[in-house]
Amino acid sequence: MNLYAIQTEIATLIEAILDGAGDTVEAQAALDEHLAGLAGVLESKADDYAALIQHLRSRADARTEEAKRLRELAAADDALAERLKQRLKEAMEATGKGKIETARFRLSVQANGGAQPLEVTVPPEQLPTQYQAVRVEADKAALREALAAGATIPGVALLPRGTSLRIR
Repeated sequence: MNLYAIQTEIATLIEAILDGAGDTVEAQAALDEHLAGLAGVLESKADDYAALIQHLRSRADARTEEAKRLRELAAADDALAERLKQRLKEAMEATGKGKIETARFRLSVQANGGAQPLEVTVPPEQLPTQYQAVRVEADKAALREALAAGATIPGVALLPRGTSLRIR
């Protein structure tokens, strides 16, 4: 029996008990016994679910660690490639070779395109205001505090806390 079927059957039985479907003592006892059996099935199913969840979490952790290891290896390869590229560029510039053609590659030292580099050596507050970028952000801590104190702020509301399943 799947979890949805267990949940549906328990809800149906509870509704039947509350509606008085079991008017006789025997009928009521039979409903209670069936409900207790379903509760046991639910506990067994919950145990299986928890075991699977823990297994998947362990596997996800292992894969996350492996991905981290691979990202570090990729970053090391990329850093080495950049150092080698810089050394080759410096060697070509030092020897006056702007272009080199090999059997597999065509290499050339060229000026960078795009926006010209800019260096700002003063704090942004010391620049004229037309050169300052203004960032406006909501002060969420202050908003929560005000709403908790009973203030009404248009367009802002405290949402109910959610629930979570803890498996230990």
